[in-house]
Amino acid sequence: MGDLELLEKYEPVLRFSKGERFFPMAVEPFLEKCTLFPSGPKGAAELFGHLNEPLAGKIGRLNSHEYFLRFVNNPLNDFDAWIWWGGLSVAGLVVGWFTLRWTGVEIVMGASLAAALVLFMLVSPIRLRIIPAVLAVLAFLILGIAPVWLFFKPIPGLSIAVEYLVLLPIYILLLFYLLMRVLKYMIEHILPEGPGLVMDMLSQATEKIAVEAYHQYAEILKDYHQPVYYGRVLQETDEAGDRWTILQYHFFYAFNDWRLAANGFNHHEGDWEMVAVYLKNDVPYAVLLSQHGAGNIESWAATFKALDREGRETTHPVIYTALGSHANYSKPDVIRSPSMYNPGRLQRFLLWFDGLVHYLFMLFNPSQKARHAALEELRSIQGHLFEEHIFEEMRDETDHYIVRLPMEIATGDGLRIGFQGKNSKEPAIRSSDYLKQLMNDRKTTLLPNREWKRILLNSEQGWVQYKGLWGVKSFLNQESGPPGPKWDRLQKSQLDVTERMRWERPLEWLSRLEKNKH
Repeated sequence: MGDLELLEKYEPVLRFSKGERFFPMAVEPFLEKCTLFPSGPKGAAELFGHLNEPLAGKIGRLNSHEYFLRFVNNPLNDFDAWIWWGGLSVAGLVVGWFTLRWTGVEIVMGASLAAALVLFMLVSPIRLRIIPAVLAVLAFLILGIAPVWLFFKPIPGLSIAVEYLVLLPIYILLLFYLLMRVLKYMIEHILPEGPGLVMDMLSQATEKIAVEAYHQYAEILKDYHQPVYYGRVLQETDEAGDRWTILQYHFFYAFNDWRLAANGFNHHEGDWEMVAVYLKNDVPYAVLLSQHGAGNIESWAATFKALDREGRETTHPVIYTALGSHANYSKPDVIRSPSMYNPGRLQRFLLWFDGLVHYLFMLFNPSQKARHAALEELRSIQGHLFEEHIFEEMRDETDHYIVRLPMEIATGDGLRIGFQGKNSKEPAIRSSDYLKQLMNDRKTTLLPNREWKRILLNSEQGWVQYKGLWGVKSFLNQESGPPGPKWDRLQKSQLDVTERMRWERPLEWLSRLEKNKH
């Protein structure tokens, strides 16, 4: 059996969640939309020798790792906009000094700061929500400080006892009630994802970029109707003399919008994921799954397989791909714990703080249902504030889960790609039970063709050798594009990138995941 026939025999079925916007695609149409940028001096120097070459051809001939791709080229989101702002500000200060001296300087500085604020707000719509939130906070601060004036300016005709024992308590209670109502509105409508708001302000893959990436990907689908996987077949022999055949299925996505889709940890352009089927002495042994830069393993016997139209089990494992993040799971699941992923310190702090504020808000919420749920959960968790079971009963007034901590929505109730048979027999979960309506009903563009296009991955494809990032390089490592299927992300102590374990040493990856499983 040839490599392509072997890959086809065991190729996985991918089940996505409702609301997924990005599906496995070919690399070439993505590169046609991309611009390549150097991220260091070596990359800049090397790029001069390849200026007039097509991007899809030249990236595999670049030796340095100091590059990144940009899929969405929006001037408002580029550093060019800030360079122009800085240059014009300096020129304006010079002109202002020679015309109106300090008055001119002050006018230009005010206009420059106003322009910077406008530019900052235009980069992403979520930032516009800061303005009403800040105004509301300022208003309540003023209202909270107002009673202090009673010490200095008593109300004529009222005794001190009436002011402090009657009017002041009534005022404080009314203010507290209004504050809770305003906070409830802000949390549900203005600032629905607190950590996401802060991350968006630090990221180069903002909410606006995520939406523009979706529209750009939807345009690509008009010409490319079929999902794609890049297959790779390896033959290995272990120390015991057992023969291993490793079938790797690499999937490329134009964007990871986990934060926007399910209040996840990150956004980034480009996303490489993988499913691998391991055959031991020609017998299926295990399925290995990529998850957030790491991986997981499931025995072949415990993996769901697609059924043919007569109800017979096939050799196609059914894989559940998480909403936005595209992490792969062997069964439908909803994970509500930050322990599934190792975020940065800033992300961990934001999520902890957001969760704490949310609990306090629910305790004092005028809504009896929300307050009752919070009290019951606080009684049961006994100090374990962020364990997964906490959210089992926390639903809002519309009977949806209250999405606060990142959620891995691998429900399988959306698009299904791969072998077609008795699909209704495969287990799935309703994602609408876990997501707020705003996330669950967002617009998507589905693939008209659900059958795989198979491309054999080999060393002849130049882009495999590309060592740079498949998306914009951000200030935060978690918000940067990923490296390709062959290369690991550069570590601080390294001078050059190294090959991924799952690419170069697949049996070692299997051994490590088995050890972690036990």
